[in-house]
Amino acid sequence: MIKNHAVLATLLGALCATATAQAGKLHPGYQAPAEWDIHTGPTHDALARAQAAGTLQTLPSWTQGFTIQGQNYSYTLLGSDPAAGAATTVIPTVLIPIRLTVSDYIVNGQPLVLDATRQMPDIVNSPIFTPAKFSTGTLQFADAMLHAEFPTAPKNWHLTFSPSVAPTIDVTSPAGAVSVSQSKSGQYLGVINDGSFMNPVFNEVLKKTASPNTYYVFVTYNSLFAQAFGFHSDYVNKAGTSAIVWAYNSWLVGVNDLFTLPSPNADTFAHETAETVHDALGLSLTLKWGDWFGNNVCFQRYIETGDAVEDAPAKVQNYHQPVTINGRQKIYTLQTEALLPWFERQYPSTAIKGTYSFPGATALLGPAPFTCTK
Repeated sequence: MIKNHAVLATLLGALCATATAQAGKLHPGYQAPAEWDIHTGPTHDALARAQAAGTLQTLPSWTQGFTIQGQNYSYTLLGSDPAAGAATTVIPTVLIPIRLTVSDYIVNGQPLVLDATRQMPDIVNSPIFTPAKFSTGTLQFADAMLHAEFPTAPKNWHLTFSPSVAPTIDVTSPAGAVSVSQSKSGQYLGVINDGSFMNPVFNEVLKKTASPNTYYVFVTYNSLFAQAFGFHSDYVNKAGTSAIVWAYNSWLVGVNDLFTLPSPNADTFAHETAETVHDALGLSLTLKWGDWFGNNVCFQRYIETGDAVEDAPAKVQNYHQPVTINGRQKIYTLQTEALLPWFERQYPSTAIKGTYSFPGATALLGPAPFTCTK
């Protein structure tokens, strides 16, 4: 079963309008295409019971409860409980580059090839996997975010991702499935309008070779789904005893002018990595919240840290993070995320310096409202 835990119905109307880049600038979200939301396996409650009982094989996690207006909720985060003391949880992570050949778009006499293989060193060197200097220390991005949410945690309490790169998967799109635009920089962008040819690619890896103890990330270069920059999900066996956590991310370079909101390089990785850490199995639920930057229109109940900020203006959403590699500095773009106190309606926030967002501390200046507009 492939499932995505975000509520899709409220987005479909807006996403259908972005089917091709040629019709205007592209503004996808971060949700799996609706046709992939085939939730036929264990229910949320069954997964929660298996996770609580310790019978679910998946990435290591811990659960914490909280209360809003007398109603109990909880979140399940990857890693270990900071209240239990110092510990380092290492998540083996397999990056799977995709070499996409657009069969019906010809450049210099050959079909256009958008190959993520060459981007792997930049991805591994990004703040997602390489420690960078954040307000909470020199840490990987997700680890730094957790220390912002739990500022009293032991300094040697960590959650880290250990990446390795798998062999490249070659995928050829059928005619008409991918629209191509060329940016002012000369770079090409492929927009996957019909993703049915990609579904078997993900399924093949997840069904035959994946382990519940490893995180899998499929990566495309300068190509993305019309509906989504990226998404995170899980693959649960029929018995409900094993859940494989995985994600799809696009890595975009030199195509900013084709988007209503720039999403270069590590932006999507930041979004999906943070959301995987905070809600890998769809077990992190809170009082229904509204889009802070969209007139507080009701959006969803899940603790999806990137979704709460994805409609913010670029100057609020994008965060430029330097990383020093072999003595040289490189700037990556991350997406700012909402912190747990925002979803918990805490006031004041218990996060570092009373903040509600990270690494951009001023994106959210207060908690989510208690009510939202339908």
